[in-house]
Amino acid sequence: MIDERGGLELEGAAGETLTILTQDQVQQISEFADRAETTALIQFMLIARLGLRDNDSFADIAEEYKETFSAQAELFCNELGYNWADLSGDIWDLIVAYTESAFPSEEIASMLSREEHESMSSYIGSSRRISGRRRPANTAFRDIVDILGDPDRFNQMRDCLHEIRSLSREYYSELNLMHTLQMVDNFRFDHEALYVPRNLRVQNSDDVRNDTFLTSPSSRPRCVVIGNPGVGKSTMTRHLIHTLSASSDDDPSHFAALIVNCKDAANQDGGSFILGAIAKNIRENLQLDVAAKCLGDLITVGRAFVIFDGIDEIIDTSARQNFVKAIESFASRYPIAPILITARRVGYEKTPFKAQEFRVFELDDFSEKQVAEYARKWFSAVDRDLNELDSFLRETETVPDVRINPLMLSLLCALYKARGHIPRNRLGVYRSCAEMLFQRWDSMRHIEQPTDHRNHGTRLMQELAYFFYKSQRAQAGVQEVQLVKIISQFFISTSSVEPGEANQRARDFLNFCAGRAWLLSYQGTDDRGERLFSFTHRTFMEYFAAEAIVRRARSFDEVVDEIAKAHERDTSSVLADVIYQSADEKYDNGARDIIDGLMARAQGLGRINADKYLSLCLRLLNAAPVPGFTTEKVISSLFEYWEASRADLTRDTAVSLFDLYRDPRGYVLRRLEDEPGWARLTLERWARFYLRGESFMFDPAWSVEAPKVAHGVQLSEKSDKALLAYAIDIGIAPPPSVLHGENWLCHIVSFDKVVAGPALLEMERRLWPASEDPTVNLMKSLVESGTLASLRPDGRSLSWVLSEISQRNLSSSAERIAQDPEFRILSEFLLWASCALFEASLPSLHEFHEVVDGVFGIEWFRRAIATRVYGPGSKGGEYGQPAFSKKELAEMPKAAEIPSWFSGWCRGSVTLLRPDPTER
Repeated sequence: MIDERGGLELEGAAGETLTILTQDQVQQISEFADRAETTALIQFMLIARLGLRDNDSFADIAEEYKETFSAQAELFCNELGYNWADLSGDIWDLIVAYTESAFPSEEIASMLSREEHESMSSYIGSSRRISGRRRPANTAFRDIVDILGDPDRFNQMRDCLHEIRSLSREYYSELNLMHTLQMVDNFRFDHEALYVPRNLRVQNSDDVRNDTFLTSPSSRPRCVVIGNPGVGKSTMTRHLIHTLSASSDDDPSHFAALIVNCKDAANQDGGSFILGAIAKNIRENLQLDVAAKCLGDLITVGRAFVIFDGIDEIIDTSARQNFVKAIESFASRYPIAPILITARRVGYEKTPFKAQEFRVFELDDFSEKQVAEYARKWFSAVDRDLNELDSFLRETETVPDVRINPLMLSLLCALYKARGHIPRNRLGVYRSCAEMLFQRWDSMRHIEQPTDHRNHGTRLMQELAYFFYKSQRAQAGVQEVQLVKIISQFFISTSSVEPGEANQRARDFLNFCAGRAWLLSYQGTDDRGERLFSFTHRTFMEYFAAEAIVRRARSFDEVVDEIAKAHERDTSSVLADVIYQSADEKYDNGARDIIDGLMARAQGLGRINADKYLSLCLRLLNAAPVPGFTTEKVISSLFEYWEASRADLTRDTAVSLFDLYRDPRGYVLRRLEDEPGWARLTLERWARFYLRGESFMFDPAWSVEAPKVAHGVQLSEKSDKALLAYAIDIGIAPPPSVLHGENWLCHIVSFDKVVAGPALLEMERRLWPASEDPTVNLMKSLVESGTLASLRPDGRSLSWVLSEISQRNLSSSAERIAQDPEFRILSEFLLWASCALFEASLPSLHEFHEVVDGVFGIEWFRRAIATRVYGPGSKGGEYGQPAFSKKELAEMPKAAEIPSWFSGWCRGSVTLLRPDPTER
């Protein structure tokens, strides 16, 4: 109860007033109650209340906890100079009474199963006072009294807490990307610079939680996080340790993160003294010698978050099961300690933790949004030009199943930084990734690999990948018995191994893959209980299959056949590129001969299908160097095809041309200087990407060179409209006849997408300037020539284009309109666009109308549309504004800022849109 002075009346159990606490005392007691030690004591007491049905036994525990609470309160008050310690016993009694009212023990106990009650009871016990009773005292319940009741022991524990946190703050201040060491100068990054927050999904549900809940260990989470290889379990763990250690020391509930590296902690049979393993980790990493007893005190009072990282790295299943039991015993020994365990998804079900004590979360691969966020952070962290980010993301679209894996994405980023590209040397990319997955990563983490894995792993992967590739059904998963046959035959035919031994070694290899390997992994069982295996990443299956195809080929024509088949099967697949690069490594002039073979096939397909292999050949020019005459042959064939085809139907080959890297691109640019026809055909396609806003996808050299080429091309009214639009937008004056009211000036089709024409592009640039204005003032020419009203755009196209412009520029442009030095020109153009747009959106307003504020004010424009819809002098209906009167319409032509066609538009006698052919 609050008294008239703002104090709080402290009442006893019978309702009598014990004292009145000041506001300062209330705040001080709240601080004390929020301490982890106080919370731990209350939690132990609550567990005891639920586990002990004998009131006498509980009374003994409660009395000792009351004494401990009072000892802690006295220590707290003495340290800070507070004067309410003598009230601590009464405060404890109130806490006990409150917990009983909030958590009625009889009611809760009635809802517990027998197993749950036995589990709860197993924790119970207290101090020496009850240690000889029928139920032995649980060490934690005894220790918390001794720890918190002994000032020297408590202070020693607190000093240990501060030392561990301080050293951990420094040790875990960076993310360590050792696997990129060969490709970047620095592999250590601040967490804030690179870490992407992760989502944890409750196993077998749609319930998703952000990983930040782990940084609040006062909630005592006990969970297992499972995920695929490289999904970022250890990185998330390291970030968690960093976050816990970096919190302010002024926080009364800060925690120490204590780490157990499972493979190092478990002995040969999986047994372990976990406190000793924690102490060893602290000694070796933090260079701090901490006694196991002090660590036990930290964990007992709930001041430590214990993390068991990589339990799957205990390879032997029996040993892993024993270590799981050791962790479960540890959890019982320290009942309020928050605990996190990480494990791989595959194989977890063989040695799971007790579901009633540990909640299982799944850590999934990156989403596409997280891929982009990580890449942006990476490029910024390594001082890479962020303009390259879009190119990197586009180039890695060819390996989508690889880049969503955080470990693989970090490697791709490192490769891109070191080499400046991804697809140029695709074989090397996959070889580096596969080597890291299959060999280096386990060895870097000091995980022993079987001899066959080290000596024959790569060759076996090739054999298995070839089998998977040739059998489409196999890609969904292959039975173990079938793979055993393939591997056994390999050992028999290559190593002179007897069938029995070969069979056993094949099974051992698959068992290792099932529990460890990152490329070939165990996928569950079929309906007969037979284990199924498949490649974790399709991309790596294709890489190993490509190596096998080239190695097995008995003639060069076979290689060309396989490349053609791979491309025909899936043009987006990288298999053709990897076979090409692998063959070029194996054969002298292999790249040249493959392109010659593919071009011969293309010539036999006729003009309509001539592009079937042209895009592929252009792609392959990037993959391996070829003689100049080979490049000439491909490029000449490309322009022959373009000359005979509509530009809008040649997007694939255009992408391939503009994707060319430096050397073949340089050849093309030199030829454009000498071949006006080639220059025109190239610009017609480049213009389409430019108008679509997609020119950024290609090397910046094209954005520099294309305008130079454009200035040397002759333009006429018969020129390709996209080329004319591009020329106008970069400041090249078109022939005068071009400006005589054609709707492509407003919108134009570019590779099957409607985009803004040069007039609307200029309008956007004037309203939301992002660069210098173009030298061609198209809007002024249209307004002053009186041809604006005759543009007659298509309604749907205009609406689409202005929607995109509005979405790109959400801020209002009203102030910009009023300040434009050519206000009359801009305002008339905007009024024309607004009126034409209303014809398309009738009877509703469009978002563009709001963005430009109706040109002269949205209320004024509402009067205009009310006039058009309901007639002059009407009340305006749904538009909320009265229509213009006949007198006002008659006066409009006299106003300098109002165009002559506007009053006729309001009356309905002028229409700005092209008639819709679908309407009658």
